[in-house]
Amino acid sequence: MQRWLAAILAVPTLINGLAMLVAGPFWYDSVPGVPATGPFNPHFVQDIGVAFLVAGLALAARAWRPRYWPAAVAGAGFLATHALIHLVAIIRGHDHEAMFDLLAVVVPAALALYSAFPDQENIMRSWIARRMLRAAAERYGYDTSGLEMMLRGSPVALFKFARLAKAANHREVVPVEASFAAKIVGALAEDCGACTQLCVDMALEAGMPKDQIEAILRHEPYAMSDATCLAFRFASAVVRRSADRAEFRDAVRAQWGQKGVIDLTMALQMSRIFPMVEAALGYGRECHRVTVDGHHVEVIKHAA
Repeated sequence: MQRWLAAILAVPTLINGLAMLVAGPFWYDSVPGVPATGPFNPHFVQDIGVAFLVAGLALAARAWRPRYWPAAVAGAGFLATHALIHLVAIIRGHDHEAMFDLLAVVVPAALALYSAFPDQENIMRSWIARRMLRAAAERYGYDTSGLEMMLRGSPVALFKFARLAKAANHREVVPVEASFAAKIVGALAEDCGACTQLCVDMALEAGMPKDQIEAILRHEPYAMSDATCLAFRFASAVVRRSADRAEFRDAVRAQWGQKGVIDLTMALQMSRIFPMVEAALGYGRECHRVTVDGHHVEVIKHAA
C-alpha cells in the first residue's frame, strides 16, 4: 500500500515542480493564495520547483524499488517542513486559503511522509529473521546464503517459507531416530550436502546414536535398530516410488498407527522441500561426504 501511495503522490509533486520550472508565471497566477505572497520572483519559484521535482523523483524511486526509501524520506521531509510552514500560518490566521492549503499541501505531505518509511513491522521481522539465520549458521555451520538472498529479495516470501519449519519438526508418536531417518533419506534424495549435514547435526543434537545415523548414510539396514530400519525402508520406498511402499506404509501403521504414517510422511517430505528450494535458488551443493560427530562418512545417495 505504501508503494502505491508513494507512486500516486509522486505524480502531482512532479507536475507541480515541472510547472514551477518551465511555466513559472502561469503557476504563480493559477495556484490559490500564491499571488498574495508578493511579486512574482522567477528565480525563487524555480528554486522551489527543483525541490518539488526532487521530492517527486524520490517518491517515484520509493514506489519503484522499496530499498530506496531513505531517498523518499528526504524528499518527503521537504514536503513535510513546507507543509508545516503552511500549517503554522493557518493556525495563526495568516492564511487566506486555509482549506486549499490543508487539502493540497498539508494532507499530501503527511501522506508522503507515511509512504516514504518502509513497513515497520516488516523491518522488525527482517531484523529478527536475519539474526535467526546468523544464529543457525553459527550453531550448525550451515550456509544460509540462499535464505539470506531470499530475505533481501523478498522478505514476504521468506516469512511464508519459514512457516514450513514448524511442519518439518512435526512428530507425535514415532521415536526420534525414526523421524530423523526419514529426514535424512529425504535430504539425501535431493542430493543436498548442506541440508543432509544439517539433518545429521540436528539428529545428533536430539540424541540419536551416531551409529544409526551412519547406517542411514551408508544405506545399511542390517546395522539399524528396528525403528530406524522401518522408517528408513518406508522413506526410501516412497522416494523411489517402489511397488512395496504400500507394504512399508502398512508396517508403519501397524507399529505406530496412522499418526506414525503422518509423522514419517511429514519428516520425509518436508526435509525434501528445503533442498529443492536451495537448488532452485542456485545455492544447493551435491552431497558426497557428511561428518558425523567429527567422523567423515561417504554417503550413498539412493537406496537400492
